[in-house]
Amino acid sequence: MDAVGHPRADLLNLLESADALIVRSETRVDEELLAAGPRLAVVGRAGVGVDAIDLAAATRRGIVVLNTPGGNTLAATEQTFALMLNLLRHTTTAHQRLQRGEWSRRDLVGTELAGKTLGIVGIGRVGGNVAARARVFGMRVLAYDPFVSQARAEALGAKLVDLETLLRNADIVTLHAPRTAQTQDMIGARELGLMRQGTRLINCARGGLVVEEALLDALDSGHLAGAAIDVVREEPPPPGGTARRLHGHPKIVATPHLGGSTHEALARIATELAKDILAVLDGRPPMAAVNAPAVPDDDVRPFVDLASILGGLYPQLLERTTLPSFSLTLEGEIARYDAEPFVVAFLVGLLQHVTDRRVTTVNARGIAAELGIAVEVLAAKCERGFASGLSLRGGELALAGTVVHGEQPRLVEISGYEVDVEPRGALLTTRHHDVPGIVGKVGTVLGEAGINISHMQVARDGDGNAIMIMGVAAAPEPPVLERLRALPGLNVVRCLVVDR
Repeated sequence: MDAVGHPRADLLNLLESADALIVRSETRVDEELLAAGPRLAVVGRAGVGVDAIDLAAATRRGIVVLNTPGGNTLAATEQTFALMLNLLRHTTTAHQRLQRGEWSRRDLVGTELAGKTLGIVGIGRVGGNVAARARVFGMRVLAYDPFVSQARAEALGAKLVDLETLLRNADIVTLHAPRTAQTQDMIGARELGLMRQGTRLINCARGGLVVEEALLDALDSGHLAGAAIDVVREEPPPPGGTARRLHGHPKIVATPHLGGSTHEALARIATELAKDILAVLDGRPPMAAVNAPAVPDDDVRPFVDLASILGGLYPQLLERTTLPSFSLTLEGEIARYDAEPFVVAFLVGLLQHVTDRRVTTVNARGIAAELGIAVEVLAAKCERGFASGLSLRGGELALAGTVVHGEQPRLVEISGYEVDVEPRGALLTTRHHDVPGIVGKVGTVLGEAGINISHMQVARDGDGNAIMIMGVAAAPEPPVLERLRALPGLNVVRCLVVDR
């Protein structure tokens, strides 16, 4: 349902039957709006900033909030340099004169980037890309970011310093910080005063990082040589306000929030956001949740999905009604990653089968705590012949899996039985005595019920016991399962369903 350009009241009405909501920066997602969507499971921000979304209210309701932090990284990086070069080379002014039929360049002598010091405030995705490209221009790079290590800054060719040192020594200051309570108005009259005479300021990050009245004063006084801004505090700016005065200032180059507006960035954002929304609606962990553990990178996502699959399989294989404490072991190369996304994914898969509450990556930890479910995380070498694996133990039941070909989950162990099963769709599992004829009898019952078998595997132990796993086209109805359970020699018959 498309509500673009509609009044807020129309959006509130549409949310009554919506499972997901996608917004841009103009839409204010507050308590009222969230309450209007009783089925709402996920809010996706097509972009980076989520300051217009009430994260606390969404978290209370178990609603996952997504953004697309990497989708417009290159676009915002290039916009930064577009404005920087425009500001230093007077491109807009020169173009306007030519359009008026004037050939005048005497007062348009520009400044080169090479040899200048660039101060980057916030050296995350965009700031890091700006740093790398600034080095190619021959610039010296200083960086301020309280959440980044010196090693990370050095890897990008930047020297990490405190904010005051950066402001005092930079020829150009570019902002790439998020808008938070800590960064709101971070560049005010004091900070602008610390900058050297003739410094230039670039803001392609978020409106509200700069005190606009102070910036206007610094430009009027001649302390700053110029500024380039893609964002302002209130968008679009109201008539007669400070932002409007900035947009018309002769020392300003301004654009109407075009940082992420490229065809390539919009395509990436749409694709990434659609994948993450589908993941949430399918009960899988997303890559870019703002109010839930984030999946580190694409290489790890299949293992996080595997953790969710193991969690979903466990209660379907459990032979008792109470849940024990669990241990989740990260084996091999994935052991170096933060365990939280794996634990939360496991809990999401598990809890969907043991509670009627809506479980997401946002509230899984809280629900587990209410139910007294504890998860211990261990790390170990992977001794199964794979680079990485996940193993789960709860009571007497143990499961293990891995990922093959970079994306395909595989179940490789069920309580000591070595298997190789793709956990997808409906799986019929049995425990039986290892005697001839069992496979045929099960196949006969399924054939008479019109249920096709897609694949089958039998694993044995050394004591005359075996398990069988069959991929079936459809989950058998209860009467079919009862017929199977009545077959001589079959001890346990279960139908597992893996939704993915």
